[in-house]
Amino acid sequence: MKRLIKILTIILLPLSGYATGQVGDILIYKGDTLKLFANPLEEYFEKKQKRTINEYELKWTSTACYRGYQATWELTNDSLFLVRIQKGCYSKNPEYFNLKEEFGTERVFAHWFTGNTLAPKGKLIQYFHSGYDSLYEKELTFSFTSGILTEQIEYDNSKSYKSVFTENQDSLRNFIYTNINWNLVPNLENKKARVFISIKSGEKLKPDSIVILRGLKNELLNQEALRVVNLIPEWDVYYRHGKVYRMGWTIPIVFSEENRKKYAR
Repeated sequence: MKRLIKILTIILLPLSGYATGQVGDILIYKGDTLKLFANPLEEYFEKKQKRTINEYELKWTSTACYRGYQATWELTNDSLFLVRIQKGCYSKNPEYFNLKEEFGTERVFAHWFTGNTLAPKGKLIQYFHSGYDSLYEKELTFSFTSGILTEQIEYDNSKSYKSVFTENQDSLRNFIYTNINWNLVPNLENKKARVFISIKSGEKLKPDSIVILRGLKNELLNQEALRVVNLIPEWDVYYRHGKVYRMGWTIPIVFSEENRKKYAR
């Protein structure tokens, strides 16, 4: 989503501490195998004061697996158990650590863990190339105190909507540049003039706000860029934790003779 495109770029703004989407742990819950957007084992390492399993120092194995392992958990009778730890997150022939050697048992009650976890369910709504930020149709949240489940909530994000204009950048590009009144645009010769427009989504299919993020000295071009973006008939709507989740995009509008020739009606 962040790659530069010559004519038009869409940049999703929300970021996390990771530059790459992370492979989650695994949670077995009521017969389902779910992704777990949390890593309860990290609290164990904090209390141990070193990141080792079986005296093996954990290191990142890929940009999607900075922690160097993938743990499998099972929630049974409101208690969280660690049942497996894989070396790395990807492998055709995975290796597993010896839990009995590390913990004294092959099924480990996670008494060290107090905190919240999230398990996504249903279809992926929007992938974000960072951390555990991706949005799914449903979210299960679990709160634990010393390994005991204290609260569990399911959120419905199914009212989220994906517009054709964010799904297909060609559609957005064509809409914007064919709706520009090129008769108002002076001859730019070999120059390119860019106006950066900020769009934010809300609870309606139209953008919640559209403003000029960075404009030109030529106010006519600024207003033309703003006018055209305001014509966009629909936009995305996102829900997270069952509530409207506001997102931001930056769209550069490029005035050039190349675009005039290609798109002017």
